Amino acid sequence: MFGALFVNLASQQRIQREFETFDIKAEGQMRTDSDVVGWTPANRSSRHFDAVVEALSRGEQPAPELGIAYLMRNGGFQSSGRNGTVSYPGIPEEHPLAHPFFADIFAIYLVRLVSIDLVNAVARRRNSDAAQLDIAIARGLGIGNSSGQGMCVALQRWPHWVATWVTVREAALGYAKSLPVEAGSIALVRSSIESTIRIYAQTDPQTQDYVAANETIIENLKRISASLREGQWHCWGDVAAHVAEVMDGETSEQFHSLLLDVVPDFCDAIAPYFQIGAGRKRQLQPAMRIGELREILRRNYVWALTADRTLAETHQHFWYHSIDNGEQRRGERIVDPHERFESFIDHIGLIQRLAAVLVSRDDNEHVGDVVLDHPDLHYAMSRVQYLDGLPYAEIRDPLAHRDFVPAELIRFFLASLGIRGSTPLSIRYVRGTFFQDQPLPSEILTPDRPSPQLRKHDNEVAL
Repeated sequence: MFGALFVNLASQQRIQREFETFDIKAEGQMRTDSDVVGWTPANRSSRHFDAVVEALSRGEQPAPELGIAYLMRNGGFQSSGRNGTVSYPGIPEEHPLAHPFFADIFAIYLVRLVSIDLVNAVARRRNSDAAQLDIAIARGLGIGNSSGQGMCVALQRWPHWVATWVTVREAALGYAKSLPVEAGSIALVRSSIESTIRIYAQTDPQTQDYVAANETIIENLKRISASLREGQWHCWGDVAAHVAEVMDGETSEQFHSLLLDVVPDFCDAIAPYFQIGAGRKRQLQPAMRIGELREILRRNYVWALTADRTLAETHQHFWYHSIDNGEQRRGERIVDPHERFESFIDHIGLIQRLAAVLVSRDDNEHVGDVVLDHPDLHYAMSRVQYLDGLPYAEIRDPLAHRDFVPAELIRFFLASLGIRGSTPLSIRYVRGTFFQDQPLPSEILTPDRPSPQLRKHDNEVAL
């Protein structure tokens, strides 16, 4: 399937024109207008989709042992200027999709609804008496996703996005940890644990030795749930500290995510910072004194300045944009021939070069004076300036290092967007599901009041 997400309500004529664009089926020739936020392609899972259609056609519901977690897989979201789409800064500020990735996630949710409608329609086309997918089963279905290593370069390019996501999450998590462990919050956490266990049980087995096995996390979550008794713990921070001490790091972070369900109103209150933080602009401050710039480096970049780059393994890899594949690829220096097309990922080398140049400059000189002598350092200085005060902005792993594992950063990116059950299939490739076990439209609003399930779960996805 191929879908378009419009900024406003589109007329039938406008929709028809977009269908004609889809019929071209050649991305390089397809063009849309700035009234489109983005395009979202997807394809059905032949294994899962056909199994559900066959069961419904027989008048039955799909068997639980099939472990079906999704019917379709999303194929990305082409937006922010690609193929003529409106860029995110061009979307009105008050628009709910003005923040980067909000539109992407909303499009995935819509694809999820399409997948459910489509499987029902195909089954009914085969048999007019076919069963329709039970809403409880439909609720447990998400959208499959697979992502590769190109995401790592995006995080290097937009460090203030990283800072925004982590700041909002850590603020909500800190507030949740401060709250007492009482009956109401215990019930919420146990319910979230049960839902998460169901998702892990349906997730493909982990095959990489650098992640915890699904079975391990499931067992740990069961132990945590069993330990939650009123009066045993003072606050949720005590529980989290105990989990971090006696269990693996992945279980600890999974538990942290579940704690956000305890504070949905607080999550709603701080959610506007997503758009505020992502709107931060990188701009050179030429009047800043060199002494002040040096102080920022000492305050924020000791980890980069003290990194040992004398060995070839510290910058063994380079990254480049592949025309054939339309995304970032990783190459090995000297061995692979595309080094002249290298994308920016070596922030540690950049910071060290900046510091080396500043050694010979007087504290009272201005940043603008250095730019005139070294135009190539404009980006480095403006990056250091605009990220000052954002403690979570810079990725401290060297992406060019021989031992860097892209999948770990991919999982961080996808987790920030709300993926569940992420499974690395290699060091470069991760798959999982979005919106699994999340509310359907019929649950979100009733004529009288919002569904309580929405209050509980949509913040989990957003954060």
